[in-house]
Amino acid sequence: MGDFFYYGQKDTIQRLNELAGRGAVVASYAPKVGMSPLAGPNGRMHPIWLDPNIPIQTSARVCSGPTAKYGYTYLAQGAPTTRWILIATLSADVDSAYANLVIKGVLNNGWASSTSSPFTIFMGIRGGFYVDWHLEGPIIWQSRIMVCKRADGKHDVYAFFDANVFASISFDLTGIQTITYAEPVEITTTPAGTIVFDSATSPGNPIHIAPRWRGVGSSNRSMLFNQGVQVGNGTITTSFIAAGAAQNELVAGGGKEVLRLGVGGIDSIAHPGCFGFLASAGTGPTQKEGYRLSIQAYDAGSSTWSPELLSIKGDGAVYMPLLKVGSTDASALHHNISRGNSQGNEILHVGRDGAANPSIAVLAADGTGGWNASGNVLYIGKNSSSGRSVSSGGTVNTMGNDYAEYIFKSSICGIVASGQIVGISADNKVTDQWADAVIFSVKSTAPSFVGGDSWANDVGPRPSPRAGPAPTEPLRRQDVVAQQPVPNTDPQEYEDVVTEAGDSDDVWTEKQATFTAALAAHNISVQQDAQSMAAFDAALEAERQKVDRIAIAGRVPVNVLGAQPGDYIVPVQDGAGIKGIAVHEDDLSMKQYLHAVGRVISIEPDGRAYVMVKAV
Repeated sequence: MGDFFYYGQKDTIQRLNELAGRGAVVASYAPKVGMSPLAGPNGRMHPIWLDPNIPIQTSARVCSGPTAKYGYTYLAQGAPTTRWILIATLSADVDSAYANLVIKGVLNNGWASSTSSPFTIFMGIRGGFYVDWHLEGPIIWQSRIMVCKRADGKHDVYAFFDANVFASISFDLTGIQTITYAEPVEITTTPAGTIVFDSATSPGNPIHIAPRWRGVGSSNRSMLFNQGVQVGNGTITTSFIAAGAAQNELVAGGGKEVLRLGVGGIDSIAHPGCFGFLASAGTGPTQKEGYRLSIQAYDAGSSTWSPELLSIKGDGAVYMPLLKVGSTDASALHHNISRGNSQGNEILHVGRDGAANPSIAVLAADGTGGWNASGNVLYIGKNSSSGRSVSSGGTVNTMGNDYAEYIFKSSICGIVASGQIVGISADNKVTDQWADAVIFSVKSTAPSFVGGDSWANDVGPRPSPRAGPAPTEPLRRQDVVAQQPVPNTDPQEYEDVVTEAGDSDDVWTEKQATFTAALAAHNISVQQDAQSMAAFDAALEAERQKVDRIAIAGRVPVNVLGAQPGDYIVPVQDGAGIKGIAVHEDDLSMKQYLHAVGRVISIEPDGRAYVMVKAV
C-alpha cells in the first residue's frame, strides 16, 4: 500500500490504528475524504477520533446500549438552591415490566477525599419497587441519589445536591428496560410525586437504611449490618453475627447461636474458643415474654460448651450460676456482692420503688466474722464500734417459745434431756447432781433466742471447699471436610479437602492424659475437702457436747407428770440427782417458791406440765 490513504493523508497503518484505538470502527474500505461510517448524520468524522488532545467525553455520556451509560460527573459550587438532575426513569409496575438499574459511583461532601463514599445501588420494578444498596464509607448527605414515584407509577431517579454546598457526585448506569438520559434535565425544585428512596439516610429511617455502611464515629470503624456477617479466619475464634431465621427450626427453648466473640488461645496455657450468644423462643408465653438470650463459653480444646453463664428472658428474669458484684473474690464458689472498703459503707438496698427508705439495708460490718461456725442459714457480722449486728424497725417474730442461753456443763454431768430440771453449780456450770446445785432451771425445748453462742470460738471458721468444679471430659475434634473442585477436570469433579485439621493421635492422647491428671488432682482435692469438713464437724460436735441450752425466760415443757394448771414445779432430790414435783400454791413454802423453776399454765398432750419460767 502506498504512503497515502487519501490525498494529504500519510502513514495509513498508523492512522488506522489510532482510529481503532479511539473508538472508531474502521471499515474494510476507505471512506470518502473527511467522511466516516460512524460519523453523525452529515457523515463527517468526529475530530476526537483524529486528535488525541481532544477528550472523548464532553457533556455527553459514553453509551453502550439503550440503558448503560458511563462517566456522569457533577459538581456543586455553593449554589443557593437545590439541584435535581434526572438521570433515569423506571417503568410503572405492570405485568410486562422487569426494569432494573444499577448505579455505581462516588458521593462526596465538601470536596474532601475523607468525606467521600463509594456506593452501589440496585433498584428494580417487578412486584413493587425494590432497592438494595450499600456505602463503603461514611454517610453522605450533600450529594445523593433519590427516587421519586410519579402519579403514573413510574419512578424517576435523580442525582441531587443540597443548597449552598460544595460537593461532587460521579457514577455509571447499567440495567434493562430503564430509560437513562445522556443529557439529564436539571431542575431546582422538588419534583412532583413521592420520595421512595434517599441515600442520605440514617439508622433511624428503616425504609432506606443501607444494609452495610461504615460508621462516622471518632474511630470510623463501626459497621452496621442487616445481614449475616463473619469476621475472622473461619475457625472457632471467628466472630460473626447470624441473621435471624424466618422459622425457628429448634425445639422449644433450644438456643440458636446468633453472635460469637472469639477468644484466642495461649500456647501450652489456654485453648482457643469463643463466647456464644444464643437466642431462643418457646420458654414460656408465645409472645416476647417467652424469648431467652443466653451466653455460653466454648472450649476448642475439649470441643465442649459450658452450661449457661447468663440468661435473660423476655419477661425480665435474669439467671446466672455465680454472681460477683463489686467483688475481687474471683475464685471462691459463692455469690459475692461487695462495695466500699470500710465498715458502715452501704452495700445493698432492697425495698419498694420510690420509697424514701429501703425495706432492708445491708451495711458493711467490720469483716471479722465472729459468729458460731455451726450449720446455719444466715450469719451476720457486727459493727466493731457499736457492737451491733441487727437493727429492726418492727418486731422480730420467731417460732420458738423461750429465751435460752448456752451454759457449759460440769465435767461429770450426763446427757440432759429437753424439759429436764437441772441445777446450776457455784462455778456457773450445768449439773444433774443435787449436791452441786445452787439454783435450778429447765433445759430449753424450742428457744426463740439463744445467747452465749461463743462456745465454738476455739474451733475456728468453717473451711471452704477448694476443689472447685470437676474438669470436663474432652471430645476428640474431628477433621472439618469440604468439597472443592478438582482443577482441570471436565466435567467438573469434586474432592473432599480437609479445611481444618482435627486432633491427631498424639494430640488426642495428650488431651486424654491431661484430663486424667486433672481429674485425679480434682478427686484428691475433693477428698481433702471432705476430710477437712469431717474433721471440723467432729471438733465442732465435741465442743457442742460441753454445753446445753438452758431456759432463762418464756414458756417450756417440764418433764413432770400429774401437775395441774396453777401448780408450781419444785425441784427435789432424787437420789444423787434432781427431779421435779408439782406443788399447789396453798401448800407451797417460801423455800419451795424460791427453788421453783416455773408455774404450770397448761398440760401437754403427753401429760407433761407446760410452765412459765420463773425469773430467779
